[in-house]
Amino acid sequence: MLVVDDEPAIIEILLRSLETQGHAGKGAESAEEAAAALSAGTYDLVLLDHVLPGVTGMQALGKLRGLTKAPVYIMSGYTGDDTRQDVMLLGATGFLPKPLALADLLAVIAALPEHA
Repeated sequence: MLVVDDEPAIIEILLRSLETQGHAGKGAESAEEAAAALSAGTYDLVLLDHVLPGVTGMQALGKLRGLTKAPVYIMSGYTGDDTRQDVMLLGATGFLPKPLALADLLAVIAALPEHA
């Protein structure tokens, strides 16, 4: 999994939580780092923060979707219906509210085709 967030602590917490559940991942702190990671490797899932410095997650979504076949979930503390609708209209697979609940993330992972 690729976790994209501008806060290194969030990346570390998510990756450690995923590791305890038997999943491996990598972090990226910007849309540019995420694009480089997706160009260099294959991921089963991308968790993309809505608010990133420079190019936001929402702005980068189209480009990143073009670099991977993996589902891309937007993570955001903005949980209103407008944000959720915008995320889906822009091509995200889904939306995860922040702070993320590990159970919600594990449910997304369990629903991935290779885990079905």
